[in-house]
Amino acid sequence: MPSMRSRLIRHGLVACTIPALGAVSLAEPSESLLSAPLERAISRTASRSADPANARMNLLARLTFSPACFPESMTEEEYQAIVDEWGLLPPTQFGEADARYWTDTIVWTGDLSTGTSAQAARANLTYSFPADGTTWGLSEVSSTGPNDLNSRLTTLFGASNLDRGREYFRQALASWRRYAGLTYSEVADDNTAMAQGTARVATRGDIRMGGLGFGTSSFLAYNAFPSASGVAGVGGGDMCFNTSFFTAGAFNSSTNNYRYMRNTAGHEHGHGLGNIHSVPCNSTKLMEPSIFTGQDMLQIDDRRGGNRNYGDRFAGNNSAANARQFGDLTTPILKSIIERNLSTNGTAGPNNTDEDWYRFELSSTQTVVISAAPTGGTYTAGQQSFSCSGSTGSINASSAGNLNIELRAADGTTILQTASAAGAGATETLNAGSRAAGTYYVRVFDVGPNAAANQTVQLYDLTVRIGAAAAPPQAIAGLHKRIAANASCFFMGDINSAAMEGSLSNPTSFDWDLDGDGTFETNDNPQPNRQYSSNGVYPVTLRVTDSNGMASTDTIDVTVFGATTSVLTCSPNNGNSSTSVPVTITGNNLKNVTSASMVTVSGAGVTVSGTPVPNALGTSVAGLSFDISGASPTGARNITVNNADGMATGVGLFTVNNAPPPMPGPFSLSAPSNGSTLAGTTPVLIWTASSDAASYTVDVDDSASFVSPEFSNTLAGTSHAIPAGPLNYKVLYFWRAIATNPQGGTASTPASFSFRTGPCLGDANYDKLVDFGDVTQILGSWAASYPVGESGPGDSSNDDVVDFNDVTVTLAQYGVSCP
Repeated sequence: MPSMRSRLIRHGLVACTIPALGAVSLAEPSESLLSAPLERAISRTASRSADPANARMNLLARLTFSPACFPESMTEEEYQAIVDEWGLLPPTQFGEADARYWTDTIVWTGDLSTGTSAQAARANLTYSFPADGTTWGLSEVSSTGPNDLNSRLTTLFGASNLDRGREYFRQALASWRRYAGLTYSEVADDNTAMAQGTARVATRGDIRMGGLGFGTSSFLAYNAFPSASGVAGVGGGDMCFNTSFFTAGAFNSSTNNYRYMRNTAGHEHGHGLGNIHSVPCNSTKLMEPSIFTGQDMLQIDDRRGGNRNYGDRFAGNNSAANARQFGDLTTPILKSIIERNLSTNGTAGPNNTDEDWYRFELSSTQTVVISAAPTGGTYTAGQQSFSCSGSTGSINASSAGNLNIELRAADGTTILQTASAAGAGATETLNAGSRAAGTYYVRVFDVGPNAAANQTVQLYDLTVRIGAAAAPPQAIAGLHKRIAANASCFFMGDINSAAMEGSLSNPTSFDWDLDGDGTFETNDNPQPNRQYSSNGVYPVTLRVTDSNGMASTDTIDVTVFGATTSVLTCSPNNGNSSTSVPVTITGNNLKNVTSASMVTVSGAGVTVSGTPVPNALGTSVAGLSFDISGASPTGARNITVNNADGMATGVGLFTVNNAPPPMPGPFSLSAPSNGSTLAGTTPVLIWTASSDAASYTVDVDDSASFVSPEFSNTLAGTSHAIPAGPLNYKVLYFWRAIATNPQGGTASTPASFSFRTGPCLGDANYDKLVDFGDVTQILGSWAASYPVGESGPGDSSNDDVVDFNDVTVTLAQYGVSCP
C-alpha cells in the first residue's frame, strides 16, 4: 500500500481553514456522505468511550464543523490515524439560517470593529508578519510552535528576497481589495503569540500571517474567523500556513505567479473575512474546500460574498455627497468609464446600500450613454457540510435584483433622465444624448425584487460612454506596505490590474514612480524592485497602459523603517562671519528632517534657519541656512542631524572664515568740477575718501563709456595729477574714480565728471608746436566760427572764430613748443 504521504500528495489536500463553519443550522452529516472507511474509523473510536453513542455524535459534529480539512478518498487506516491524532478538533456552535451567503454572523467593519454581517460596510484593516520564532497556531485548532514562514520564503526566493515572498501574500489580500470595500495597511508586529483577540493593538496587525510545519499528512492551512463570538467559535482573523507544503507541487510552484500559494493565502484570508467553504468542488469558487489553480483568486460567488459584507471597492458611495468621483472625462483627454464587478445590496440593504452614486464632469459638450449590465450568470452553490458535499441550489446571480439608472444635475437632486425599462437580468441603458459642459451625477439603484434563492447581491458593470472614447484599465499596485531600509522591496503590478474594455484591450505596459517624486522612472516593468536608504513614507504609483493607449494609476504607501542616519557633505562647505549661507546637506535617512531645529552646527556663533526640503529619497536636504554671527570663532565645524529616525554627525564639514572687509563705502568726485574748462592739459583730479577702500582706480577718456581711456592709474590716495602728454588741448574729457578692496569696487556718486582742456596759444593745428604749419591751418580755416567755448582748427587765439587775430597770436608765439 502506498505511504500516507504519497496518498496525500496524490489525492490532494483540501485547502484548509474552518471548512464547515457557517451561518446555517446543520444536522450531523448525512450517513450517505460518510464513506465506509470513515464510518468504521468513527465507530471504532466511539466504541472506546464509556458512552459510544454520545462519542459518535461528538465526532460527527466535529467532522462537520472542524477548523481543519483533510484529503479525499482516504483509507480506513488513514482516517483512523487522523481521528486518533487530531480528534477531528473541537466542535463549534451552530447558527441560524439567513441570507448571509455562507459567512459567519460577525465580520469586520470600519476601523477594526466587528459587527453583524450582510451590511456591505467598508472595513479598514492592518496586517503584519510576525518574526520567525513567534509562537504560532491556535491550540483550539492545532498544536502550536515557532513560526517559520519567513525562513521558508527566503529559502524559496533567496536570502535577500523575503519581501518578494511576502508580496505574493499581499497580492492575495489585494485581490479582496480589488473587488470589495477593504483597505489594508501594513504595520510592525510585536511578535506576541497567535491569539484570538479582535481589539486593535497598535503594535501588531489586525490580520497576522505566519505558519509552521504540521507535516504533509495534515491540513494545508487554516485561518481564524473575525470573531470567536460568531458561529465559527474561533476568531482573531490570523492565518496559519502549514509550511510543510513548501514543496515543488504546492507553495513552491512558480506557475502563474505562484498561484498555488496566492490562491491558498487568498482562500485563507477569505475565512479571516468571515467566508465559509462553498460547494460543489468544481473549480468555480475560491472558497471551495479544495485548492484549485485553474483560475486566479476571487470568482463570482466569492465577489458576491465579499460585497455582501463589505460592499464593492467604492463602498460608501451611497449618496450624492459620497459619490465616487470620476473627474473630468474630457480633459486632458477624452475618455469613457467602465467599472466592472460593482454591486448593490438589495432593496433592504442597510444604510442605502441598495444604491450607488457616481459623479463626473464635462468641460465641453459630449454625447453620453450610461449602462448598468447585471453580471454573475447562473451557477450552483451551497455551504459545505462535509468534504465537497453540502446542500446546494441554483443561483441566478444576474437576476438577484433589478437595476435602474438616474442621471442627475450638478445639485445632485434634479433628475434629468431615468432608465427603468429593462427587467431583472437585463442591461439597463440610459441614452443621455448630447450633454453640455457641467457636473453630473449617476445613481444606480436596485428596485427589486430580491429573491432569497439568488442571495440579494446584484453584481453589475457600469459604463459611462463619452462619445466613442475608450475607457482606461484598472490599476492595482498592491497594498500599503512596509520594508526595512536597504532591503529589496518588491512590487507586482500585473497580478491584479486588468483592462476594462474586455477583449478589446489588455494591459501592455507597467510604469512606476517608486520614490514619489512625480516621475515614472521605472518603465515597462510589471514587477520591479528597489531599495530605500531613508526612513519615511514613499507614495509609490503604478501606471498601467492598455493596448488602446489608455492609462490609469494606483498609489500605495511604502513605509521604510530601520534606516541609519548619516551626514556626508555640506555645500558650500564654508562661510564668512556676519553672513547667512544657504546650504545643502547630503547623507542618508534625511527624509523626515522637517524642522531647522533638527540640524545643529557645533561651536558658538552659528545657528540654523529656514524650512528643510528633503529630496524624495531622503539623501539630501535643502532650504536651510547657516547664520554666522560676527563674533563666531573661525575654524571647522561639525554638522549634526537629530530626529526620531536617529542621530548622526558629519565631522568638519563646514568651516567658518574671518569676515572680509565690507565693500568700499560711498564717496564723490570733487575737482575739476563737472563741465569745467581747464587752463591746460594737466589737471589735478580730487575726490573724497571712501571708507574701507584699499585703493582707487582713476580713468580719463574722451568717451563717456570709458572703452579706451587715454589715462588710467591705480593709487592709494584721494588725488592725482595728470602728467603732460596723455591729454590734448581743447578736448572734452570724462573722468571717474572707483574705490576698490578685495570684496569689489564702488563707483563714485555721480559716476563721472567732464572737463575741457585749455588751449595752446598760437597752435592752430594741435601739434603742440607753433610754426608755419599753424599759419597754413589758419588760412585753410579762415572765417570759421565755433560754438562758444569750443574752438576748433585754425582758432589759435581761442576766441571761437578764425580771423586776423589768430595770425597775430601765432606770429607772436612763433617757435614756442607747448607742453
